[in-house]
Amino acid sequence: YVAADSKDEEIKAPPKRSYLDFDLNYFWHWSKFTDYVQCVLTFTGVTGYITYLWLDSSLFVETLGFLAVFTEAMLGVPQLYRNYQNRSTEGMSVKMVLMWTSGDTFKTVYFILNQAPFQFSICGLLQVFVDIAILLQVYLYSYYPQKPVSHTAHPASTKAL
Repeated sequence: YVAADSKDEEIKAPPKRSYLDFDLNYFWHWSKFTDYVQCVLTFTGVTGYITYLWLDSSLFVETLGFLAVFTEAMLGVPQLYRNYQNRSTEGMSVKMVLMWTSGDTFKTVYFILNQAPFQFSICGLLQVFVDIAILLQVYLYSYYPQKPVSHTAHPASTKAL
């Protein structure tokens, strides 16, 4: 505990964390850049070693490939969800989303025309649908703005006004 100025209050100092604590509540709250670098290097080393061990397994390689393209396909979902929660796309660049959509469309068409593995085409289509959903949100929330949610006033707080 650290004593505060001249008052009798005490300010609780944050606990010291080390690289090996693995407290999920603080996982993304890096105290030092080196902790982040260590995490990335450890993750890369462990996954690289596992991949090396299972390189001959077509099931592992196909699953890893699917997870990679599926993760990329889902990149827009957090933005889609945030827009839905806020009932707004304020601050979003429509040009950026249009560029995402065009790039994802061209990529998906390329996958289909070149008969790439099935997961590429499916994930590409999923990515295009997410992009289109975000564009629909831009249209809906800009042309049909949502009414703000009314909050019921607490009786005690109205007396103060």
